[in-house]
Amino acid sequence: MSAVVSVPQRRLKYLASINDESLGEDTDPDFEIRYIDIGNVDSSGNIGELSSYSFGDAPSRARRRVRDGDVIVSTVRTYLQAITQVRNPPENMIVSTGFAVVRPRPGFDANYCKYTLREKGFLAEVEKRSVGVNYPAINAIDLANVPVYIHPLPRQRAIADYLDRETERLDTLVAAKERLLNILAEKRLAIIYRAVTGRVAPEASASDPGVSADGDGSVAMSGETSVDPAIHLRRSFSVTSGATPSSGDRSYWEGDILWITPKDMTNRDSYWLTDTRRKITYEGYQASGTTLAPAHSIALSKRAPIGELAILEKPACSNQGCFLITPKIECDSRFLYYWLSCHTGYLQSLGSGSTFMELGMDDLKSIRIPDFPVATQHAIADYLDRETARIDELAARTRDTIALLRERRAALVAAAVTGQIDMECAS
Repeated sequence: MSAVVSVPQRRLKYLASINDESLGEDTDPDFEIRYIDIGNVDSSGNIGELSSYSFGDAPSRARRRVRDGDVIVSTVRTYLQAITQVRNPPENMIVSTGFAVVRPRPGFDANYCKYTLREKGFLAEVEKRSVGVNYPAINAIDLANVPVYIHPLPRQRAIADYLDRETERLDTLVAAKERLLNILAEKRLAIIYRAVTGRVAPEASASDPGVSADGDGSVAMSGETSVDPAIHLRRSFSVTSGATPSSGDRSYWEGDILWITPKDMTNRDSYWLTDTRRKITYEGYQASGTTLAPAHSIALSKRAPIGELAILEKPACSNQGCFLITPKIECDSRFLYYWLSCHTGYLQSLGSGSTFMELGMDDLKSIRIPDFPVATQHAIADYLDRETARIDELAARTRDTIALLRERRAALVAAAVTGQIDMECAS
């Protein structure tokens, strides 16, 4: 789209000051602060719940003072795009030194500033100038030299007013979709919990052997019908942990044996684990002492975090951050997967440790699980496959909609800031 107006650019340092005020080391240790860390600001500019500290107990990075209208820009992990404007902060609000505090000078409208610092070109330039692979960062001097689009002050205010209206409308739609995602997640968990404790919709399994529909919408289980946990997990499953081959020996890596870490179990579209980020060789497998679990075993992360789950589609081993749970008797691994998935809070409560929480093997083996007949397990798992697939499909479509709305928001900001929208017509 051709620009409606030609918009000049100036380096940020000529339009705003950066990091004007900080708390000194002579600050009263009892001075109470409200603290914003990098993790409190998301990529949409929303500020989460703040932490309160006395200065003496606060993180060492809690130093930057902010004032009304300042824009804070994350200078670490810049790909997260944690950028937001501070409005009416309490006198004791302090932000991390991981933020650059940008304070607009006269002639640079504060509301316009928050948008021009979220314009796509500015964000791309910040990432380009960042250094570091795993923890990319930009220093304040380099940030100050990034150019921004600058309109005459009346036009800045018109753009900011226009974007306030339009982004509020889009943000309201996003918030509604995010509430829907929360509702779907709660419904999914409730369906799983009711099913694995013996109460599922009659159409799910009324024709399966060992299961009959009752008039109240529950499913009666033939044989042992208690819905309370009945047996220790160790009675039906063996539990092993993993190990890591020496990273310095290349002959141990880039093989064809799946090697699971907790990261392999996050952000998947299915409970089946079909591949891993890294694989080891047979030599690495022998040298490390890890255990190869057969297909249909369950992988469970025991730390960072506790409770990530997957079912192995093919044999695999793991590092020491995972347990591999293998059936010792005939059973449906999907049933245990679902049961564990709605008890992650309980599993996390069993964790212990000072550096990080870790689930112990004995604690896992000692949890009590339902002792349903295999036919019942199959019926419940089949039912949950169908029901969760419906919910997951709707959740996926909702996430796609959220992504499109956020893309629309970013494109709108870029178009307005770069002069591609006629403000007279837009008003």
